[in-house]
Amino acid sequence: MSQWRIVLADSSDLSRQFIKNVLLANGHLVYEARDGGSAIRLCRALAPDLVIADLNLANINGYEVGRIINEDDIAPVILMTSTLQRDFLDEIRKYSVFSYLLKPVDRGVLLSTVEFVIENYKKFRNMKEEIQKLKHELEARKKIEKAKGYIMKAKGLSEDEAYKIMRKMSMDLSIPMEIIAEMILQEYKE
Repeated sequence: MSQWRIVLADSSDLSRQFIKNVLLANGHLVYEARDGGSAIRLCRALAPDLVIADLNLANINGYEVGRIINEDDIAPVILMTSTLQRDFLDEIRKYSVFSYLLKPVDRGVLLSTVEFVIENYKKFRNMKEEIQKLKHELEARKKIEKAKGYIMKAKGLSEDEAYKIMRKMSMDLSIPMEIIAEMILQEYKE
């Protein structure tokens, strides 16, 4: 079992102590906060693996904590609530909260939810990084195609010949094709 760093924010001492004990007994590190502001400060300082926050926190409520943690891309958030109402589900969807727990929290449900959320968040982060990488590659490809078009037009070359010129420049100068394309586009004031 992995050891995760978890920020636990709950204004109820009894509830917070129970959840903390369950998490500690399962090898996790737990950092406590009694209010939303403290939870956010802890998260920004520690970059935890998970945040578990009660909906009814002082000064900054659980929804807002979830929104801020999500915007800062720090960790997944599990919100806790005593009552499950339709508006609660709508709100957690809006703030990209990964899951919720009903209070009083059941030990087994807590542990399985923690594991489920952390594992899915890792997958989510990997997909997000892959999307960024693909976007960058697509932009680079667009630049290369555009630069190749300028060479074709300026020198009356075929697509293959223009690409070979760019590739040779890239190899001779030990510069990535994207940079060569940017240089060509700059030369043509694009």
